[in-house]
Amino acid sequence: MHMVEVILYCAVLAFSLAILALASRFAIKSVEDLIKLTRLSEASVGFAVLSVMTSVPEICVAFFSVWQGQPGFSVGDVLGSNVFNVGIVIGILAAIGYLKKCSTDLLRELVDILFLSSLIPIVLVMFGSASSLVGLLLIGVFVFSIYRMTKNGKQRISITNGETETMQPGKKGVVLKMGIGLALVIVAAQLTIFSASNIATTLGVAPILIGAKIIAIGTSMPELALDFTAARRGRIELAIGDAIGSNLTNITLVLGIVLLGSPFGTVDLSIFAQILPFVLVTTLILWRYLTKGGVSQFGGIALIMTYVVFQAILAA
Repeated sequence: MHMVEVILYCAVLAFSLAILALASRFAIKSVEDLIKLTRLSEASVGFAVLSVMTSVPEICVAFFSVWQGQPGFSVGDVLGSNVFNVGIVIGILAAIGYLKKCSTDLLRELVDILFLSSLIPIVLVMFGSASSLVGLLLIGVFVFSIYRMTKNGKQRISITNGETETMQPGKKGVVLKMGIGLALVIVAAQLTIFSASNIATTLGVAPILIGAKIIAIGTSMPELALDFTAARRGRIELAIGDAIGSNLTNITLVLGIVLLGSPFGTVDLSIFAQILPFVLVTTLILWRYLTKGGVSQFGGIALIMTYVVFQAILAA
């Protein structure tokens, strides 16, 4: 009987993850129209707009996991998504050869902030607990990062090549598309937490493992799809800004929401400690290559292999 339930919940989980990725992609397309109206720089748009939108699934998962008393799902999702975004998304783009020359002062500053923010969860593990004050601190770091990025990214360009002012979309249509996309994301996120929670309960698996190994891949699909498309169109800074910005949003805003809404002691800190080193290693590899001017194909392969090891160790 348990096996039948697990199969049923796995089917619901697969369906909800697919809807989550598709709904997020729909929402992101509407944001691209919004960007045509604002005409901000690529790096600014990638971080301040697209990264927040591609993190909407993680934000929804955070709200619903806290609401259902399963914060471990969101913590695992946040950390797993961060490893996936750098290890797989940036890793694949670099391995193909898109990121050989992509370093800018703005992107290097973002990676610095991302690395420092990634140290905060280590402090949480060391002390074994966290308070709402830490959650507010993380959200404060997110707000500061948004402020820095938009202040320094005042170059005004279009997101796509060859666009003209007459081709800009209407504001009402953009807002409507964004609303529909976000509504679909919220429904899919609720289904994701429901099915994943039941799988973990039936099998006795720690929620943080489900979040890091399964949910994180589904919630990171928007980054993978959008950043690959942006890189193919020559918008490298847009892709990198989105990937780095998504990770920074996850580790500050999303984790901050979780800590504000639930006691951190309900999370299995031993498993949490298994994931954190991979977050730091992938961030360090990215930081090292960006300071050298870009991520080589060898660096991309190293990032992909790091993610493969991450999945293998968590499966053990």
